[in-house]
Amino acid sequence: MSSPLRIGYIGLGAMGLPISINLTKYIKANNLPPMTVWNRSPAKYDLLRPHAPATHFAESVEEVVEKSDMVFSMLIDDKAAGDVYTKAFNYLEKKERKGVVFVDQSSLKAITSSKLAEQASSVGATYLSCPVFGRPPMAEASKLLIVFSGPVEIKEKVKGILIPAVGDRVVDVGEDVKKATALKSMGNMVLLGWIQLLSESYALGDGIGVDPEVFNGFLQQFIPAPPLLAYSNLISKGIFKSGSGFSIDGGLKDARNMLSLGEDLGHPVDLPTIELAMKNMERSKELGGKDQDWSALAAAVRESSGMEPFREGTNGGKGN
Repeated sequence: MSSPLRIGYIGLGAMGLPISINLTKYIKANNLPPMTVWNRSPAKYDLLRPHAPATHFAESVEEVVEKSDMVFSMLIDDKAAGDVYTKAFNYLEKKERKGVVFVDQSSLKAITSSKLAEQASSVGATYLSCPVFGRPPMAEASKLLIVFSGPVEIKEKVKGILIPAVGDRVVDVGEDVKKATALKSMGNMVLLGWIQLLSESYALGDGIGVDPEVFNGFLQQFIPAPPLLAYSNLISKGIFKSGSGFSIDGGLKDARNMLSLGEDLGHPVDLPTIELAMKNMERSKELGGKDQDWSALAAAVRESSGMEPFREGTNGGKGN
C-alpha cells in the first residue's frame, strides 16, 4: 500500500497565498498529511495559519523538500526561482532521493524553465512549468486558467490536484516546459498591450471631454471579457493600489521577459507596443512609487498628453 501524498508549497505572495489556502482545503478533503510551507518572509505564515492550523511552517527550502513528494511554487522572478531550486536540487543530490515532483507556477523566462527541468532530471526529480492566468480574486475562487507542461504521466497525477484546487481550466502545451512559460509571456503581452491601449483611449477621452465612467460603461457592454475589463475599471477611476492585482515591478519584470523571449529562443521579434508600455511603467513608477498596480502606466500616458498624471481626488492614484 502506497503512502499518502505529501504536498509542499514555496512562496506566499499575492497569488501564492490564496493558492496555498485552497491546496490546504484539498488536502483536508482528501485526508492527506498537512502541507509543509516555506516563505522567505515568515510574517506571511500568520496569513495562512488561520485557514490551516495544522500546516507545518518550515525553516528552509530543504525542509519542504524533505517532507514533500510534490512541491508547488510561486516565486517572484528568475533569480528567486534559481535560488530556491538550487537549494532544492542540491538537497536531493546530497540525499540521493528520487521521484520528487516540482510544480512551478511562477512567471519565468522560458530558458529558465528549461534549465530547471534539466537540473531536476539530473537529480532524479521532475519539474513541471504550470503558470497561471488570473488576478488574486480568481485565485481565491479556484478559477485560474492553468498552462500545463511536462511529462504526460506526471501531468495526469498533478492535474487531479490543480483542478479543482487551483483552477477550473487547463491549456496543455505538451512536454516542453519552455512552451508553458513562453505562452505565459505571450498572454501577459496581450494584457499589457491592452492596458497601454486603454490608457491612450482614456487620455484621449479626458482630452476631448468624454466622461471616463461613460467610456468604461461602454466597454463593459462592448467587450464582455472580465479579465480585460478589470483594468478598464482601474483606469477609469484612476486608482492603482497594489495588492489586488499585479504590481508595477512584476509588470516590468514580465515586460523584460517578453522583450527577450524571441532572442532567448533563437528568433528575435520587435515588440514596439511592449517597449512603449515598459517605458510608461518605468515613468509611472517614478511618479507613484513601486506600490502600484501595473495599470498605473496610464499615469505616464496622461502626463505625456499634457495632463496631470493622476486624476483629481484620487490621492495620487492611491485612493482613500
